[in-house]
Amino acid sequence: MRQMFFSGCGKFKKLVFFVLILVFDFFCVVANDGYYSWDFSDCDIKDILFAVSIDTGISIVPDDTVSGKGSLKFAGKEFDAAFEAFLKSERLFVSRERDVWTVSRYSLRKERNLLYLDVCDLTPVQVVEKLSKSIKGVLTFDSLPAQRISVHFSGITEENLVESLAKQIGGYTVVRGELGYHLAKKNENRRVEFGGSVLVEKIDDGFSVDLRECSFTEVVERLFEIEKFNGTDVSFCLLGCSDAKIQRSVFIGENFSDTLKKLCLQAGCNYVFEGDLFYFFADSNSKSEIISGTRNWRKFQLRYTKPQDIFSFIFKRVGKLETIALPDETAFLCCASEKESLEIQNLLSEVDVKQSVYLVNLKYIKPCELVEHLPPCVEKNALFFADDNNSLYFRGTEEAYKNMCSQIELCDRPVKRLTYDLLILQYDETGCNTWSSSFDCKRVSAGDKNNISVVLGSVTSFNLNIVTSFGLVFAAELQSSIEENKTKVFADTTLHGVSGKQISFQNTNTYRYRDNNVDPQTGKPVYSGVTREISSGIKLDVLGWVSGDNQITSRVTASVSRQGTDMSAQTGNPPPTSEKILTTEVCGKSGEPVVLSGLFQTADSLQQKRTPFLSKIPIIGQLFKSKKQTNEQSQMVIYLVPHLDNQKAEKNEQNFTEEWAKERIENLIEIIDEK
Repeated sequence: MRQMFFSGCGKFKKLVFFVLILVFDFFCVVANDGYYSWDFSDCDIKDILFAVSIDTGISIVPDDTVSGKGSLKFAGKEFDAAFEAFLKSERLFVSRERDVWTVSRYSLRKERNLLYLDVCDLTPVQVVEKLSKSIKGVLTFDSLPAQRISVHFSGITEENLVESLAKQIGGYTVVRGELGYHLAKKNENRRVEFGGSVLVEKIDDGFSVDLRECSFTEVVERLFEIEKFNGTDVSFCLLGCSDAKIQRSVFIGENFSDTLKKLCLQAGCNYVFEGDLFYFFADSNSKSEIISGTRNWRKFQLRYTKPQDIFSFIFKRVGKLETIALPDETAFLCCASEKESLEIQNLLSEVDVKQSVYLVNLKYIKPCELVEHLPPCVEKNALFFADDNNSLYFRGTEEAYKNMCSQIELCDRPVKRLTYDLLILQYDETGCNTWSSSFDCKRVSAGDKNNISVVLGSVTSFNLNIVTSFGLVFAAELQSSIEENKTKVFADTTLHGVSGKQISFQNTNTYRYRDNNVDPQTGKPVYSGVTREISSGIKLDVLGWVSGDNQITSRVTASVSRQGTDMSAQTGNPPPTSEKILTTEVCGKSGEPVVLSGLFQTADSLQQKRTPFLSKIPIIGQLFKSKKQTNEQSQMVIYLVPHLDNQKAEKNEQNFTEEWAKERIENLIEIIDEK
């Protein structure tokens, strides 16, 4: 048993020693031969002082005023200088008495009967409590605020110190007694006085009142003094109208109650008599009752209008009255006087009228578009949709309906339609793309007037008029490039749309593959059963807008993507893709072409040729194989010609007329030359 006890004590000592080592490591304190090194960041100040005390061997004790966190970073042998700098940065003071150093936020020194007080971030209660232990007399105080203060007084007497401290706290005065001092809170209750006149007298017929620039409190006090003098035991209590002011009042009251009532009405007050005591309170409705009369709850009946729609008219015409809408009934309650009731009835006769419902006929725009962009004279609450949201109705008078229709005609106009002649060509940029056109110019005779169409061939069959938009030379060169397989027609179509709406064109190939993962143990693909898609090709988005002078602003976004070789079965990765994106915004007239180029794509291709049978012989078979790796480059060029629908038709007619006239003139010239 004894052996087990000593064994347990040994383990306990080892545990205590290990904990002490951890504490020293936490504070990062190292001291060797008078050399000190501390590194404390945002640590508790009491913990810092404790660690320094252990390291230096000095008893450093913080008092009850020390709290918060601080930082100490020092390395060297000048401990006193480092410790003083730490105290100064943390707004602390130290008192060295024999072997104990006391750290505090409060410091009081006395030299030649003069006091030196330094306090940093302490509550007034803490300061007064510690000061009371150091002065000769007793120091008492009323309740002090909890806000922390900092004071620094040097070379003043005890009495001046207490007075200066009271001023620093604010709102306190020093009362000197036989035993010492008392910090008393100042009485800030101020009575509002008016320099007017108050004349209230008792006469045979009642009370005579003559007031000028006086307070309501003084008048009530004078009136109650006269009533008590006449033998009536009356008392009063002011609950909220003590600062009310009466500018001028001259009248004779029939009795005490009548006089008191008239004074209350003028001061904006009222009173109740309860338990032999008059209670006065502020009443904002007292003056309005004099003007409007006594208000009572009255019921008003409606025929065509909802109560909620009437309240806003009543508030603007009559005033802010109390109203209650009755449920499931076309009526409401209102707290109003007789005069206000007559005014409300006159208002209802003007507002509560029958309104008809009319169908709003729209030719070109949708009902929702009209509601979003209403004309200035039309209110949104007068329009409502049918159940299918395809019809719009107007509720109001006939004059308002006609006015609305005239305003709608200004915005109910057809949207301008746009067409885009689209031609997408893919040029082969691998080698030098030299075009050798067989086009030449000569006088056209009457028998070979169709030679141009024969030479150009398929170029003249495009939807986009190549000759009109880019000229005969470009058309001939393009025809030659197509015949030599150096240019491919990727798309040839016409896009139709309206102004302000986006048109999209897409010519892509969708490749589907199974998502798989490679088994790390076997290295074989493991299919997950998920099918994914990759789209590659060309995408074109065109947003056109037509201005007032028929200028067409087109925002074009073109993207060309290409899919690489699928290696997902071997690597588990999706097929690689490359994409080129081009975005531009141009403005021009109808028929002016837009050309988008620069969409280059590069691809590596491997061509392999071999001799049958011989190429399969090991090692020697390599002599009967040939490989050729080429780098193919291609460029996608987009030709886009915008047209207004009506202008395009007019232009086609004009071109046909000009061509017919030109042909007739050429025939006449040939006839003249032959003659």
